[in-house]
Amino acid sequence: MYPETRAEIARRSEAEGITAAELLRRLFERRADEDLLDQMNAWDAAHAAELHALAREPYPLQPDDIPPGAAR
Repeated sequence: MYPETRAEIARRSEAEGITAAELLRRLFERRADEDLLDQMNAWDAAHAAELHALAREPYPLQPDDIPPGAAR
């Protein structure tokens, strides 16, 4: 997906009708977007796992959670 040699960059930029600099700019932007998406997916997975673990824990009642006059 990403060109590794100058010849490959030249071939791809000519095939797409753009300059080599434009091709590299587009590739680097796409790579940055993919990296950001990977980071967001990893954060979402970690966050979901944390929320799932919290949902399994019993919720300890605090004194403020009990309404005044309720049986304790």
